[in-house]
Amino acid sequence: MPVKLRLDIERSLEVSLARLSPKYGCGLMLASLPKYDESDALLAVMDHYGYKHLAADRAAQRIISNPTLLKSFYENAFEHKRPIRRNFYDTFGNQDLFLAIDPKQKSAWFVSEPPNKIALVNYFRDSVSLGLKALGVMLTGSTPRLTPLGWQNLHDVLADEFFLRHPEVKHVEVMSTIAGARWREPNLGLGVTMLNLKGLTQIREMVEGALLGQNREDG
Repeated sequence: MPVKLRLDIERSLEVSLARLSPKYGCGLMLASLPKYDESDALLAVMDHYGYKHLAADRAAQRIISNPTLLKSFYENAFEHKRPIRRNFYDTFGNQDLFLAIDPKQKSAWFVSEPPNKIALVNYFRDSVSLGLKALGVMLTGSTPRLTPLGWQNLHDVLADEFFLRHPEVKHVEVMSTIAGARWREPNLGLGVTMLNLKGLTQIREMVEGALLGQNREDG
């Protein structure tokens, strides 16, 4: 089974505004969405989950204001006690609608219009680029050849306290000349094909193997 974007599967995405710039890409899109406070029922549901600040593009507003869908969303939250992302999927999963949430900022965004969805898909690209810069880690190489899935995998493999476990990594290079992972201190090389096509578990195994001194350049 081919690996897919989580956003396409789950219809929602947890984001971090702290890793985005409001001047471009996903950060600009989220900052530009109109504030939405026209539905008391939706406000109550989102407040129940801890989200105080809501925004939605025009197409999304039409979907989230549907009385039947809102009733289901409300009941799933208060009666069935479903977590927010499960509730959103169960209620809106068959709609052309996506949800981004930032628990730390208590903010949520409803996205439906195609350009906004593209910007949300590119969250991982924008987050990785700024996140590594903030850590003082250089990102170079064939990054334009990464697909949205490749950026998602790059984001995930470098998350979960990766740099706390591997402070020796100071430079990440996306490479078209290798199929797997290569470690030449302080440079961690990651193959474009590996990131674009492999599953996260396999990629993590290849990266950890390379950092432990095993030859994983050939994938």
